[in-house]
Amino acid sequence: MASDARDDVVLRVDGLSGGYGAIQVLFGIDLTVRRGETVALCGPNGVGKSTLVRMVSGLNRPTAGTVVLNGRDITGVPGARRAKLGMSTVIGQQAFGSLSVRDNLRMHCYPVPGHEEKPDTAVDGALAVFPRLRARADQPASTLSGGERQMLVLAKTLIQRPDLLLIDEFSLGLAPVVVGGLLELIRRLAAVGVATLLIEQSVNVAMSVADRLLFMEHGTIIAEHTPAELRASPDLARRLVLGGHAQ
Repeated sequence: MASDARDDVVLRVDGLSGGYGAIQVLFGIDLTVRRGETVALCGPNGVGKSTLVRMVSGLNRPTAGTVVLNGRDITGVPGARRAKLGMSTVIGQQAFGSLSVRDNLRMHCYPVPGHEEKPDTAVDGALAVFPRLRARADQPASTLSGGERQMLVLAKTLIQRPDLLLIDEFSLGLAPVVVGGLLELIRRLAAVGVATLLIEQSVNVAMSVADRLLFMEHGTIIAEHTPAELRASPDLARRLVLGGHAQ
């Protein structure tokens, strides 16, 4: 585990283990994400990526290890409280389908310490980032396309002003042009200091936005590489994403 001596570590995970009932999925995960850094979790299905995000977000409790956010141990903090501590989680494309896009966003305008912005101002600011959502602001969320629903859940995070953004299955099922726009948003968030941990099946997509890529296999992190290292060794990237423990 890298030293936490610098004060720019937003997320620190030490020795995280656990799973579902008697089935252990994670085995001693260590990782850090620093302010303004984007880290991608890669690897084949079933290696524990989503379970890791669920444990970091508080949706599942670990059996061992700690989760530290901005220097505070939040391992025992319920998931619902973590948003007010600076963590925002995007899992799937959840939305209240019968409510309008605007009302979906208004539901996320609960007070966040240091960001007591008026609801209408916060919603208008989020919609300004996504012109396609602004054009559909008064439509039911159920009428949105898959890409627009992903925009909606990311727009919610803009309202919450997180220090840490967790994203599960970032580009799954989305058209390349939509993915490109969402990647640009992640870059903009990083530029203002937001730390992001994302799950991404496509190594090419991950390399286009992440500062570091972590590869998982059998509930452990087996390798860490920068995009430059992977571009210089395409065979290495292929072995890692297929679940081969490259030496």
